[in-house]
Amino acid sequence: MMKTPGFLGLSDTLPDLSQPRIVMFAAPHGSVYPGEDAGSCADAGRSIRAASQEDADLVGNWDFDLEGPLFNEGPVCCVDIGYLPTSPGDNAHNRTLIESRTREILAAAAVPVVIGGDDSVPIPFLAGFSEAGPIWIVQIDAHIDWRDERHGERFGYSSPMRRASEMGHVAGIVQVGMRGLGSAGVAELDAARSYGARIVTAREVHASGPGAAVASIPEGASIVITLDCDGLDPSVMPGVLARTPGGLSYMQVIELIEAVARRGRIAGFDLVELHTPSDISGLSALTASRILVNVIGRIVRQS
Repeated sequence: MMKTPGFLGLSDTLPDLSQPRIVMFAAPHGSVYPGEDAGSCADAGRSIRAASQEDADLVGNWDFDLEGPLFNEGPVCCVDIGYLPTSPGDNAHNRTLIESRTREILAAAAVPVVIGGDDSVPIPFLAGFSEAGPIWIVQIDAHIDWRDERHGERFGYSSPMRRASEMGHVAGIVQVGMRGLGSAGVAELDAARSYGARIVTAREVHASGPGAAVASIPEGASIVITLDCDGLDPSVMPGVLARTPGGLSYMQVIELIEAVARRGRIAGFDLVELHTPSDISGLSALTASRILVNVIGRIVRQS
């Protein structure tokens, strides 16, 4: 049961009971490291949904980010099915829940949109696409997340792109927004480059714009976007665990999402690592909400 209304006031079913094109759900917990707080980002779903309510009665209005109404003057085609019953610290169970729900949504020919949870959530989310591949991944993040393991845990928030690189249905990885000092040592960077990951730093995006980041992706590809909130600059996304100056702006992120939609087809999206205790006046939740609105709008507009 949702503690707040669905995102933008969306229901868990469409009014005419038809099959939705987009299915949202929250996964509060993923795979925690030993001794760490398993619920540090668990409240993101509630805060983002709450922030979206101020626009709930305006979804039929003109959206200047999308150059038209959210649902492109068509019927509502997105549902919010609430929260997965994940449990703090029950890593294997949480991964099974996330992967299974993703598979169910894809089997129904819908696009899954997930609100995390920490950055371990993308691992089972991406694994859920094994029957829907090949897919390309566009990661928006301050860090490359290529650690093989940490404290004996191979599925934690430092490893999503390393685990993705081992998935046979993943055709390629583009990583956007890296900057500053991160968790990657030379060995991790070498592993990413050896795999063939295209790493686009935040400085490159600021200099050349976000569009060039997707140039290496084949036209018409199925693309899953995974967004760690620390990929954005803390001036617009302060509610993160690792604030790093020089991140992407809100406009750069939505332009990147639009560029992905033009290059191929958005097959899935996750947003993770919104740490509500670090937020300032709800700014991060509001920014995350607007990003999700843009994702829905771009999916609606793709064939």
